[in-house]
Amino acid sequence: MNVEELKHSLREIFGDQIIFNKQFDYHAELIKNVEDSLISWCNQVKERKIQPISKSVLKDKIVFIKKIGSSTRCIIIKIVNDEFKEIHLGDHTYYNKITKELGIKKSSNTY
Repeated sequence: MNVEELKHSLREIFGDQIIFNKQFDYHAELIKNVEDSLISWCNQVKERKIQPISKSVLKDKIVFIKKIGSSTRCIIIKIVNDEFKEIHLGDHTYYNKITKELGIKKSSNTY
């Protein structure tokens, strides 16, 4: 599955309003078994089979994080009214930056 097909699949899951971070394309190309690792997880997130990070910490945002492979992280941010807004793919450094900005970074082993 190429990057554009992946984005199309994710838009089918979460809706056309979803946006992707700048590094998404680069990291998407590194993921092996996209259907098994990312697509199935995103479907489970949408179906509410996976619990988000504590809502009390994030106020109006709901965040889901998944480690894919050895260094890629996927972060999905849902902002009010059951609408998913953002999907980020990045390395561990990017993951640390985003989780600090969201106020959920405690240590490298927390999430």
